[in-house]
Amino acid sequence: MADDRESPADGGPVGAGDYEVKPGDGMASIAEKHGFFADTLWNLPENDALRDARESPEVLTPGDRVTIPDLRAKTETRQTDLVHRFKRKGVPVEIRFAVIGPDGTPFPGKSYRLTVGKRRYEGVTDADGALRHWVAPSAESGELVIDLDEEGYPQTLTRHLKIGFLQPVSEIAGCQARLQNLGYFDGAIDGALSDALTAAVADFQAAEGLPADGTLDGATREALLDRHQH
Repeated sequence: MADDRESPADGGPVGAGDYEVKPGDGMASIAEKHGFFADTLWNLPENDALRDARESPEVLTPGDRVTIPDLRAKTETRQTDLVHRFKRKGVPVEIRFAVIGPDGTPFPGKSYRLTVGKRRYEGVTDADGALRHWVAPSAESGELVIDLDEEGYPQTLTRHLKIGFLQPVSEIAGCQARLQNLGYFDGAIDGALSDALTAAVADFQAAEGLPADGTLDGATREALLDRHQH
């Protein structure tokens, strides 16, 4: 039975519904598991609180609640002596990465190889150092290899990716992950405050021209969203 939950003032799970978000869940993967389109679930009035609290349907917090209605059968009338193909729309989900230095400088035109499951993608980063690909909603991990070839950096950079595990910036774990991706923090993504996290926040604030007090205030979280690009 669905329960009513309001958005807390300082992070934490939000939403109302029977389904509890698990680590690695995004709206696309939840929808795929239950036979829906992601937009259908995301735009349900019953999920208004979740939609209002989260900046992206793919950046959720474990413990968030999602309302998932019963499936309704759809019928189509076709001639029985012909073969018909029905294409399910909206299944792939776009993943995006940006290759940038600790100071925010993008690395455009860099060749890369991205492996997700059994699929391999190749290309070069765009003018913003970004790359984008459509993958299955169920994808949870991958490997990105970049031919960086920049002074002060390794010739080839390899990153092991966890897809769908990024939490909202309202959560400490979401801030930790973004700071780690930007090169400021190398600790565990555990949602815990620590001296290492405070130092990383202060370094980031100094680079952004903010008061470097190590506090995860609203301005710092907004700057993290902007620098991380989501």
